[in-house]
This record gives sequence, structure tokens and C-alpha cells, in this order.
Amino acid sequence: MQKQDVNVKKMLHTILYFYRVAIHYRPTFILVILLTVIFNAITPFVNIIMPKLIIDELLGAKEINRLMGYVCLLAVGNSFFFIMNKILGEMLNTYGDSYERLFAMNISEKAMTMDFEHTEDPNMLDQCEKAKTGMSWYSGGILGLTNCFIQIIASFLTLGGVTALIVTDAPILLLFIIISVIVSTIFNARINAINVKYFNKLVGLNRAFEYLYIKLPGFLFGKDLRLFGADKMVLEKGETMNEETTKQWRNQANESLKYTQGELVVSGIRDLINYTYLGVLAIRKIISIGDFTMLSNSAGTFSNSLRNIIWNVQELIKKSVFMKEYVSFMENKDTLIKGNRQISIDKINEFCIEFKNVSFIYPRTKEKILNHVNLVIESGEHLAIVGLNGAGKTTFIKLLCRLYDVTEGEILINGVNIKEYAYEEYLKLFSVVFQDFKLFAFSIKENIVLEEQPESDETIKELCKLYGLEEKVNNLEKGIHTSVNKQFDEEGIELSGGEAQKLAIIRAIYKKAPIVIMDEPTAALDPLAEYEIYKHFDHLVGGKTAVYISHRLSSCRFCDKIAVFSEGTVKEYGTHDELSSLEDGIYSEMYSAQAQYYKLG
Repeated sequence: MQKQDVNVKKMLHTILYFYRVAIHYRPTFILVILLTVIFNAITPFVNIIMPKLIIDELLGAKEINRLMGYVCLLAVGNSFFFIMNKILGEMLNTYGDSYERLFAMNISEKAMTMDFEHTEDPNMLDQCEKAKTGMSWYSGGILGLTNCFIQIIASFLTLGGVTALIVTDAPILLLFIIISVIVSTIFNARINAINVKYFNKLVGLNRAFEYLYIKLPGFLFGKDLRLFGADKMVLEKGETMNEETTKQWRNQANESLKYTQGELVVSGIRDLINYTYLGVLAIRKIISIGDFTMLSNSAGTFSNSLRNIIWNVQELIKKSVFMKEYVSFMENKDTLIKGNRQISIDKINEFCIEFKNVSFIYPRTKEKILNHVNLVIESGEHLAIVGLNGAGKTTFIKLLCRLYDVTEGEILINGVNIKEYAYEEYLKLFSVVFQDFKLFAFSIKENIVLEEQPESDETIKELCKLYGLEEKVNNLEKGIHTSVNKQFDEEGIELSGGEAQKLAIIRAIYKKAPIVIMDEPTAALDPLAEYEIYKHFDHLVGGKTAVYISHRLSSCRFCDKIAVFSEGTVKEYGTHDELSSLEDGIYSEMYSAQAQYYKLG
């Protein structure tokens, strides 16, 4: 009983959640719903009452004027209600399309603004997929929910009317109908339970389908698919996934089949009993032929209305289960601590960074990636971070940028724990280029500007000149207004790895943040191009605090200090000359190995 109460509460919470959003977004939605309910409830009575009057007139007085009046009322009534229901249906569909876009945008916004750690959590990725599929044809979204409510309320009103008609002449008919509807309801409840079970099973398959058939065929994977012949592997995996999906749908259909057939049998038996009973009453002249028509239509309408009520209540429960996944995703709480202390870059010029005994373990893992890191980066200092893969260099940057919170210890800026600062203000301190940076399917200019206030095109062109993109941009018909890739624009361009990396660096410089972070910023560039980048970069960064991560140790010469990471902590720290002179030092060995490589080359 307690579990049932919890489920009812969840269902009510889900329904109220959606209608609060829907009515706030478009208040007139409720008016269209009320009008639809009224017209749906009245419509059946035109074809219940008017045929009785016409038949009784034909078999009785045969008054031609009255007969024509009944026929006209039947024709006009049906036309009027058909047109009104059609108009209201189209209005509801328009609202439904509007809400579909609204909730899709809400999912996108949540995905872009939730704590970064959720984007690397498989459970949260599944929840996001459940939110999307739960709002699609599984439930029909807010329109599917609304149609259930319309049918329930309208059917209740219709049920009251036809009950009054039936109970007068054939009350026992109600018993036959109610019994048949109860049996059909039991069958339908079993079908709904099966649908919900397979919805949960298909979530992972749906996510795999999106990856294999939507993301992989895109431009980003084009070269690898072709050069490595990976298309065969992808298609094989897709075929395997498709077979598994088909198997699940087949299992769902097979499990539901006996209940679907049972509903059809019950419906046939009900109609047989109804017509037989009413036929006997008509033969015995207990009711007229007109009454027979009216009562048989009323019986069908009563059965449909009662079945509609129960079926739509079950559908409402099922749809709310699917749509609850959206609510669960949207109401998922962020855990990143966000303070309210201001740290405006307009008022503060110096930013001293301190890692104080910092350790970190990624969520859902046990291994310490960083282990008691202690490091101070003075304001205006240029620090290079080096080390082998897996040493914790990128994790160090993620913690500094508050993509994750530390597991132990604290990070301070100007002596204050970074958790105390207002989150949005804090992020404005950093311009970052990660090694797995992404460019958007927007124009070159938009990729540089993003949320910043756009300056003149000349400023952007000057940066392109400094970072080696001037020739590329000048050769484009639309210049910096050319789209990156062809996702939305057939005239878009595909940038090389080096060109894309230069664009990402320009974006970081354009932001004018006081702390600049580069994680493998020149990995796609040749050594000479890298040297040119660093020459200008060091000039533009100037007195700003800068952190570089690079496997090419020649770039460390541009830095004031070097921190060597190994086994999750800082093993060596000093200038290039200090570290390169350490006998058997990690940095010294790495630098000597790379220097020898260039000599051999």
C-alpha cells in the first residue's frame, strides 16, 4: 500500500510539473482543452438521439416537415461538431509542436549547464536518453498526456448522458457492458506493464542506435571510417544492435498478443449479448425500433466511454511513467558547491593560485589520480606542466577550472577557497584550450567570439594574422563569416587539425581572461609552426598568468617555472635550466630524449 501511495505521488508530481510549465509558457492552452472536452462530450449525442427521432417519425406520423427538420439537424449537427473538433484538434497539435520544441530545448539546456561530471557519468547519459525517448512517441509528450485527460473528462460527461438514456428502458444492459469493460481493462493493464518493461530494456539500445547511425556517419569520423575500413565494423555492430532491438520488440509483441486477442474476443461477446438483448425487447414491443437504434448506439457509446475512461487512466499512468524520466533528469541536483563571493576581473588584477594538499579520485572509481599536490602559481607567472600520459596533468586543469571538486585538500585563489566564489564569475577568470577542444558548426567569427561581446572584424582578422590563419581566411569568399564544417551550410569548410587548433587558440586569446590555460595547444602543429605560435602567444599573454601542458619540452623554454608530474603528484619543480641539470631527473631524461630525436631527424 505504501509503495502504491509513493507511485501515485510520483504520478501526480509528474503531471503537475508538466502542466505548470505548459500553462506558464502558453496560458491559453487550458482554454483550448476545456473547449475540446465540451465538444467531445456532446458530439456522440447527435448520432444517438437524432436517428431515433427520424426512425420513429418514419414508422409513425410520417410528418414530412418534421422529418426533414430532423434530417437537417442530423446533417448540420454532424458537420458543425466535425468542423469544431477538427479546428480544436489542429490547435492542440500546434500547441503540442510548440511544447515538444520547448521540452527538447530544456533537455539541451540542462545537458549544457549541469555539473560537468554528469557528462562523464553513464547513468546520467542513460537518464538523458530516457528523458528524450520518454517525451517522444512513447508518451506523446504533453499532447499525449492532454489527450488522455480530454478523453477521461469528456467520456465521464458522455457516460452520464447515455446512462440516463439506458437506465430508463434497458438497465440490465449496463451490467453486460460493465463486466466486459472490466475484463478488457485487466487485459490492457497487462499490456501497459509489458510496454513499460520493454521501455527500460530499450534505453541502452536507443543510445547505441543514436551513436552508430547518427553520430558515427557524421563528418568527424569520416577519415577514420574510410582509411581504416571501419565502416564494416560499424555496420556489423549496427546490425547486431538492430537484431537485438528487433528481438526486444518481437518479445514485447509476443507477450502482449494473448491479451490483445483477449480484448477482441471480449468485445465480440459483448456486442453479441447487447444486440440479442435489445432485439428481444424490440420483438416483444417493449421498445420501439427507434428506441432499439438509440439504445444500441447508447450501449456502444456507454461501453466506449467507460472503456475510454479506464483505458486512458491506464495510459495516463503509463505515460506519466515515461515522462517521469524527463522530470527526474531535469530535477537532478548538481553537487558542485557554488559560493557567492565576487571575484570580478574588472576590479582585481592579480590572481595567485595555490593547490594545497590536493588529492582527487574520479566519481565511481577508487584510484587516486592526484595525490597530495602542493603547488603555487604566482600572479603573472608562466608555468609549464609536463609528465607522461596518465600523470594527472589534465585532471589538474579540470580541478582548477572547477569541472570537478577536489576529493581532499583545497585550491585557493588569493588565499580564498575557490568554492566560495560565485561560479559564473569564477569561470570568467579562465581562457582554456583543452587537448580535445571542439569547434561549433557556426562561422569562424562565432567560434572565436562565443559569449563575449563581439569586437570589430578587424580585431579578429588581426588575431588570425598573428596565429597563421590570415591566408586561409583571406582565400574564403565569406572570410571570417564562413561556416566551420558543412553541418548546416553546404559552403562551410573543413579545417585541418592544425588550422582548427589555431582557431581554438585564437578563441582563448580573444576572451581576454586573466588566466590562460593551454592543454597540448600545439599538438597538431609542426615544430616551426609551434615556435611561431609560442613566440606570438608569449607576447600576447604578457603579464597574465599562464599554464601550459605540453609533451614537446621545447615549449618549456618560454615558461618561468616547470612542474613535473609523475604518479599523481609534483615530483620536480623549477626552471628549465635547474631541472635539465638534475642528474637522473625525470625532466632531464625526457628533454634529452626529445633533443636527441630532433638531432637524429
